[in-house]
Amino acid sequence: MSRGRLISLVPAAAVPEGGKHACSVDGLEVLLCNVEGTIYAVENRCSHASSRLDIGKLKGHAIGCPLHGARFDVRDGRALAAPATKPIRSFEVVMEGGKVNIVGPAPLPVRPKFGPLG
Repeated sequence: MSRGRLISLVPAAAVPEGGKHACSVDGLEVLLCNVEGTIYAVENRCSHASSRLDIGKLKGHAIGCPLHGARFDVRDGRALAAPATKPIRSFEVVMEGGKVNIVGPAPLPVRPKFGPLG
C-alpha cells in the first residue's frame, strides 16, 4: 500500500528543539514543530478563524492561535481549547537524509479568484 508522495520541506536544523518553522508546499501552509526532538507537521491555519499559527506560542505539544487563544495538539491536529472545535490537518513526518519530509496530501484545487466556487 502506497502511503502517498514524500515532500521534502527543509533541513532538520531549520527546526530547533522547542521551535517551529513555517513553510508552504503545493499551496498548503505547513507548520513544523520540534517537541523534545520529534518534529511534527500540521496545517498552519487555525480552524476557527484561519489565523496563522506560526506566530502563536508552542508550549509542549500545544500550539496556540494568537487571535482568539484556540490551541491545537501538534501530534494529531485536534482542537484542545475553545473557540476552536474542529481539528487542523496533521501530516506524517519522515526524516530522510537530514531533511524533514511530509507524506503529502493530494494537491489542493486551485480556486478561481472571481466567479462561482465549484
